[in-house]
Amino acid sequence: MANAYSKVLGAKTRIVRIFKHKGYATVLTYIQIVSAYKINMNKGFVKISNEDIRKSLENVTRQYFVGNLKKSQSLDFIKREDIEIGITSYKEYSEEQPHYHTVVTEFQYVVSGWTKYINLKTKEEFEFKMGDFYVIETGTHYAQKSKKGTKILFIKSPSINDKMSIEYGDDIVSWYTEGLKGIRVDYSHENDMPNANSVCPASAVAIIKNNKILMLKRKDNGMWTLPGGTMEMEESISDCAIRELKEETNLNIQIEDVIGIYTDPKVRIEYSDGEVRREFTIGNFY
Repeated sequence: MANAYSKVLGAKTRIVRIFKHKGYATVLTYIQIVSAYKINMNKGFVKISNEDIRKSLENVTRQYFVGNLKKSQSLDFIKREDIEIGITSYKEYSEEQPHYHTVVTEFQYVVSGWTKYINLKTKEEFEFKMGDFYVIETGTHYAQKSKKGTKILFIKSPSINDKMSIEYGDDIVSWYTEGLKGIRVDYSHENDMPNANSVCPASAVAIIKNNKILMLKRKDNGMWTLPGGTMEMEESISDCAIRELKEETNLNIQIEDVIGIYTDPKVRIEYSDGEVRREFTIGNFY
């Protein structure tokens, strides 16, 4: 690893090309090389824990792991002048104002979510979803917007502040205002459906009155469904049912019984952000 790093250090332009053409696997290789360099210099390891990263992102959008930072941040970081590594976490729909870099090249990997760019010179749009790796070349003039919940690992070289803001007109204001409109596609036992990459527990509620059952029409795919939704991290499945009913119908309910558990590995839901979900649903009776 140390020899590999010394070779890369003497051929900076080569590593940029390797990143560009071979993608995320090479990003991992590069991070491993940097780690090896630190190990050889310090004869040990440098760790920034998951818990520290999570806490540091509670009140801010971006934190740096490596770089030549001029401003303080809550998270400890490794000081380097040749490279910047960090994570951006968008807790709400977010817009990055138009800008470009005079020297820096940006390498980015979408950990989760969905982000979209527009090249301000060509007006061409580019979108990236969970699992995508991409490069923003030096001098590219762009604007960016990201879906709520999007997380992006970024690597910039070198670590300098060369960001140049760009004035923009009504066309970009409109582009921001459009937001990111998600589309849901449902699959059931189809040969060409995409592979699932997530599993989510969900709760649905049957509300029956006068031999009629309450159904809702979805905005994202136009299909009819029982009221309900996916369970959040800090709640039980019954709490999920009660919360979802309140959000979708403004009804306050108590769960009387569980009807059944419904799951099928050949039923999948594809979202615009790249998630392909399998759900197992707990049917509840009110």
